[in-house]
Amino acid sequence: MNARKIVTALSILAFATALSVPAATSAEPGPARATARAATSAPPQRRERHPEIRDAIQLLNQAQDHLNHAAHDFGGHRVNAMKHISEALEELHAAEQFNKH
Repeated sequence: MNARKIVTALSILAFATALSVPAATSAEPGPARATARAATSAPPQRRERHPEIRDAIQLLNQAQDHLNHAAHDFGGHRVNAMKHISEALEELHAAEQFNKH
């Protein structure tokens, strides 16, 4: 497997992980949890609307940091991967801004 395929696969894996993991844990609370929450005196916390986007941004930033510190250029593929990650980050930030309107 060449370096470009490895970097692409890692980027896709990071993005897919960010989209799939929080989805399994973001279900609405069941009746028992809702009752327990209502019984506490603390004000209800505002849930994030799209934690998957925030998580994807964090993972892509980590991937970019790893690539910044890579020992080799991999024939220019590392730089291309970093460019694609930057573009993906721009799109995710635009998605966050779009959601605020």
